[in-house]
Amino acid sequence: MNQCKCYLFLLVLALGSLVVQAQTNVAPQATASTSYVSSWETIAALNDNFTPANSNDKSHGAYGNWNNPNSLQWVQYDWSQTYAVTSIQVYWFNDGGGVLTPTTAYAEYWNGSAWINLGNVPLATNAFNTLSFSSVNLSRIRVTMRNTTQSTGMLEWRVMGTAVGGGGTGNPYTWPSYSPTISYNFRDEFPSLPTPGNVLNDCPQVVGTQSSNWWTFRWGPNKNALVTTAAITPMLARMNTDFAYFRDQMGWPPDLRAKNGYRSAVYLYGSGLCTDNAPNTALGGWQSAISYNGTSWPMVLASYYPIYSFDPACPYSDRVGQQGAMVHEGIHSLLADLPGVKQSAWFHEGGNVWLQQTADARRTNNFASMGDLNGTDFIAPFMPIECYSGWLQDGSFGGPSAEGVNRYNSSGQQLCTWRTYLGGHQYSSSFPTFLGNTLGDGAVPWIWRNSPTRVLAGIASGIGTAQTRRLISEYRAKQALVDFGPWKNAVLALLNAHFGQTIQAEWQPSWLTPAAWTATPYVVTTNNAGLLTPEARTLPGWSGANQIPLNVTGNMVTVNFEPIGANMTCQLVYRSTTGVPVYSEIVSSGSCSLRLDVPPASGVVIAVITNTDHIYNGESSRTTKYDYRLRLVTGATGAASVNTKWYNSATLAAARVAGGDAPGEVGIDMSKYCTHAYHHTKEVAEVKRIINPDKFQLYPNPATANNKVFLEFVNTGKEKTVITIVSLTGVKVFEGTTTGNNYIIDPKGLQSGTYIVSVKNASGSSTQKLLVK
Repeated sequence: MNQCKCYLFLLVLALGSLVVQAQTNVAPQATASTSYVSSWETIAALNDNFTPANSNDKSHGAYGNWNNPNSLQWVQYDWSQTYAVTSIQVYWFNDGGGVLTPTTAYAEYWNGSAWINLGNVPLATNAFNTLSFSSVNLSRIRVTMRNTTQSTGMLEWRVMGTAVGGGGTGNPYTWPSYSPTISYNFRDEFPSLPTPGNVLNDCPQVVGTQSSNWWTFRWGPNKNALVTTAAITPMLARMNTDFAYFRDQMGWPPDLRAKNGYRSAVYLYGSGLCTDNAPNTALGGWQSAISYNGTSWPMVLASYYPIYSFDPACPYSDRVGQQGAMVHEGIHSLLADLPGVKQSAWFHEGGNVWLQQTADARRTNNFASMGDLNGTDFIAPFMPIECYSGWLQDGSFGGPSAEGVNRYNSSGQQLCTWRTYLGGHQYSSSFPTFLGNTLGDGAVPWIWRNSPTRVLAGIASGIGTAQTRRLISEYRAKQALVDFGPWKNAVLALLNAHFGQTIQAEWQPSWLTPAAWTATPYVVTTNNAGLLTPEARTLPGWSGANQIPLNVTGNMVTVNFEPIGANMTCQLVYRSTTGVPVYSEIVSSGSCSLRLDVPPASGVVIAVITNTDHIYNGESSRTTKYDYRLRLVTGATGAASVNTKWYNSATLAAARVAGGDAPGEVGIDMSKYCTHAYHHTKEVAEVKRIINPDKFQLYPNPATANNKVFLEFVNTGKEKTVITIVSLTGVKVFEGTTTGNNYIIDPKGLQSGTYIVSVKNASGSSTQKLLVK
């Protein structure tokens, strides 16, 4: 009797082991190769996880080696890691003509020095042919085939296995440091850069100059009377103070002028300079450049409005925001001549915001708030890291430099292609913040100095492909637990502000009418006998992730990860009841386990599914979603509600200590760093294009009932220009006309909300959003 109990116990253990080690098709993670493939066929068809209807179903392509009759031909899979494999499944291609089912076929694996035979593959048509064998650890396998009269081919080839050493132990995972890493401090490149003492005389219309240390302010003969030394002196002091901190404490370089012995410069827009023809009442401010002696010299071109905001007597309610915006444009000037990220427009804003936001927070020791658009990454983690305008209305994503975003109707009017809130994703500094936390402050300037095209590709050139993939997985896992060091409370505030928000087309006319989405960081799944299938519309894009909350019991959780898309990982994560973040090992497929040594808060563990692609390949990257399945094995009873704020476990007492939260409740208003559009550097001849009808200035924005809103545009022909304001419901709430090049709107009659402002004349038309608070 005891012996029977023992056998029964061993049988239960064996069955339990089989369940935990459930096999999955690992072929999609492999790189396929072959001895020969016909030019009109494709080796890529082998591992796309398709189930053919019959042996001549070429709807997903086919591998074939036609015109090689009676010859041995092979196909091969290679993986970057080892798998324990127990069977393969082959669906033969047979077109009834020159490509027939083999008359003989066999499988082999590479043991490191030789090919070892695994057995003969069955030869049935219109079905998968399974060859089973004792478990073999391998990273390379091939099938060799021959037909004695014709050529051969395959429609699909599956390999059933489990990643070796990947997450099966359940041991908590400690994130290792990165070696090599990336870091740049401009002092290493410019060890003795003195304070510049000269002013570059690149504009002959200048009649006045005031200088202090590294910065100078210059104006023309038509200076607005509000711009006096009372404003200029504190403005130069602010620029010197902030940029000294950037250089001396954070290792960022000065701009091109300062590198060449000239003071960094602010020019007064509308004062009669070579930069523009605007009147001295014109509004605006941006980073521009003057072309002089064959060199484009970056500078800040600012109207009287933001300059006057530094005057202690200035009554503007937005004067603090105006002052911060001047620093923001100064950062654009120092970035202008750096060679990095020329194909990542999103980073020109996100990277800029990170520098100013981080410097301000550290100098005040207050990390309690971030710019509102930082929340886009956290509330919709399925969006790619390098993404301009977020999740577009057709389900794809904006590319790193707004690829796929700009569309127009038959009248030439721009269409809204993005969605509420998420359309501002390019202004998020969440990923740069993570890089600063993880790799150090020098990582972000290193990207600007050493990544000529895009951010992730550049990082990979510095730390390698494997570490870059791990970096993406770490970012996504720490997002799920709001494990963001001193910024944790700021992130929680953003998540709470947008959790449950209705996301849809932001304004009309829109490109499409997507179904509304209720904002939550968690993906909706369906459960079919323990197999979770994620909602298709929010599958992750390249470098994106899904978060699946799981109800758990016991002291161990195991799931089986079944990727369908390529380059995917799974990780189990949770915060304990004492607020400590806990992570499992990362797996690319198969068993993923995590011991619950300390109970998870609310009895919930998050499965984080991440795509780790870091190279942008145009439309294929921008439009692809990465599918998968997650099978519940032990300890997980089902998916938890996606409408519950599980991330609030980060507020537990121990988490506050571990996170290193800074004191302070109100925090810095970082929204001032995220309120204006991205501009490329402009040469003098192009400056006027910034304010023509298709890119008119709308300022300040957001506006309050106490602030007048100023519009400015080019209207050299003094054409009749119509200004209209329409609510998001399509109701026209205002219309006015002018033959000038500016207009003032009084928002007192407007209720709080978002409006569409349209400027139209014979030269063109354009629309912008106006937020009234």
